[in-house]
Amino acid sequence: MLHAQHRDHNPIQFKKKHIKQYEHEFELLTHADPSMRVLEIGCGKGQFLKFLDHKNYRRTVGIDFDKQLAPLLDQISSAEIFFDNVLQLINSGQLTGPFDRIVMFDVAEHIEFDELVTLLKTLQNLLSDNGNILMRVPNVTSPWGLDIFFSSFDHITPLSPGRLNQLAAITGYHCLGIYPQPIIPLGRRIKSWVLNKTLDFLLASPPDIWTANCLAVYTLKKI
Repeated sequence: MLHAQHRDHNPIQFKKKHIKQYEHEFELLTHADPSMRVLEIGCGKGQFLKFLDHKNYRRTVGIDFDKQLAPLLDQISSAEIFFDNVLQLINSGQLTGPFDRIVMFDVAEHIEFDELVTLLKTLQNLLSDNGNILMRVPNVTSPWGLDIFFSSFDHITPLSPGRLNQLAAITGYHCLGIYPQPIIPLGRRIKSWVLNKTLDFLLASPPDIWTANCLAVYTLKKI
């Protein structure tokens, strides 16, 4: 994969801005608390796992295909780490549920559509009855999201608020909501609001969400 070949393996500094970001994107949107068991698929350098550790989540699991990240992820003692394909881990019985929250930040766009459908259907077997799946993806209805999506040949599946709703229906989930990625700095938030309102006025069919990334929260359909 191109993503693996060109991935940056340098350490990343965990900052206060990351805490605020994940408090909004994870805890606020999914109503998570430290008693929950959390799985992150595509954990990368462990930024989100460090947030969970900082917030005293003690039942956490991270998965990534890139074994070169081991020196960075080994530093997060509170998380169990697997280096493999998530479907292979599930099918082999190495990864078992239930999980209260399953998180995929900037992952779904890297997966072929058919494989993404298979993955989401399979994750139903790992999700607790009231569990949530949280995904963050480039928002291709936004010009800034398009720029992110087409910045890499490794981005395969374009996703948007409408497509995320369709994906939930296809894979047997109920979509609790599609949300813009929060902009934390106040100055940027004000500038974005003014720009978006101006574009809403000028365009005949503006997107529902302008932010470069959007987030979707899924839950199991109740029978």
